[in-house]
Amino acid sequence: MKYSNITSLEDFYSSQLGNCLVEKVSQYLLDRISPSETSLILGYGAPYLNKLESENLFYAIPVGYKITRWPQIRPFQTVVVEEENLPFLSFSFDKIVVINFFEFSKHSRQTLNEISRCLKTNGDLIVVVLNKSVLFRKIKHIRNSITEIVSCLNSKNFVPKHVFEVGEKSFHEIEVLSPLLLKTAQMFYNMVILDVTREIPAPEPIYDLQGALSVS
Repeated sequence: MKYSNITSLEDFYSSQLGNCLVEKVSQYLLDRISPSETSLILGYGAPYLNKLESENLFYAIPVGYKITRWPQIRPFQTVVVEEENLPFLSFSFDKIVVINFFEFSKHSRQTLNEISRCLKTNGDLIVVVLNKSVLFRKIKHIRNSITEIVSCLNSKNFVPKHVFEVGEKSFHEIEVLSPLLLKTAQMFYNMVILDVTREIPAPEPIYDLQGALSVS
């Protein structure tokens, strides 16, 4: 299923602005991804792959995206996937980086279920999102805004712990996350990085009613 304008993404990343954003985001990811960790990039990761190459890094290309042979010497690290049924064992990855995917997806919640299944218990999720408001004219098929994506993450117990605005001349953290600040980011910045943590609900207490009733 094609749900993104890949030609527009290719054109964008070949532009001066696209190259600038790749440099900034790649440096952030390099600081966050350890070569010793098993990590996955899901989405349109082609512009970032050569900067992040590692034997423990895998690339999942959603159906409908352009297939990239990567890396040349270990092409088995790349796989084409159905977004609602990722072909990985549960608890496989220390980190999953989702790049230019949720903006276009019709099945974000189902994909987040799969991401949650594939992440280790203390695994990290990093989401790189293009700005619908600023880039909509250049990349016409962006479906979901940053605020919509944050809402989707929250609904699946993924809570942003660090949020970074990325622009051609800027890279800084939004220190206090709020809907208003996210809307402001959507007005002025080209890309946002959502570094999120998974909140695992505490198990509900189990009451032994039979035992309680037998107490004299």
